[in-house]
Amino acid sequence: MNALLLLAPLSLFLETGLPIGLFVPGGDTLLLALGALAAEGGLEAFPLLPLLFLGSLLGHLLGYALGRYGGKTLRRRFPEDLWRKGERLALRFGPLVLLLAPFIGGVRTLTPFLFGAWGFPFARYLPLVALGSLLWTQGLFLLGYLLGQRLPLWAILLGLLLLGGLGLLLSRRPSRTG
Repeated sequence: MNALLLLAPLSLFLETGLPIGLFVPGGDTLLLALGALAAEGGLEAFPLLPLLFLGSLLGHLLGYALGRYGGKTLRRRFPEDLWRKGERLALRFGPLVLLLAPFIGGVRTLTPFLFGAWGFPFARYLPLVALGSLLWTQGLFLLGYLLGQRLPLWAILLGLLLLGGLGLLLSRRPSRTG
């Protein structure tokens, strides 16, 4: 279990800080599963909770820096529909999207690059992304913990697997453009 203290935050760092998160999303599932595992007594919540927060926050900071210094080049590497989705979300909600983005797979990876490429002021970015990372990591971990106190771990993992499969199935459907 000590390996989880390194691997879980590293996974969040890679998902939020590098474009790999577009292809291997799983932060939500990981956080819920870790919380359920902690509820079963198989894992200590501390020091994992602050490490998960740091992994997410540092990933967002790396993504921002990469967007800031390589925005135009990076834009060509992202799927255009995902880039447009991130832009629409940012234009609709403004800086508050930094609080919402961690909860939306794919968008949580794109948002730091997007705000960095736009030259969004770092002094405004940092507190918002820190709060978004805190709400996402701690909130989903604690939700998993509460579920783990009421349901067996295998039921939670099966539910997450089914939800993940449904998400993949729905994401593979051809889009209807009229």
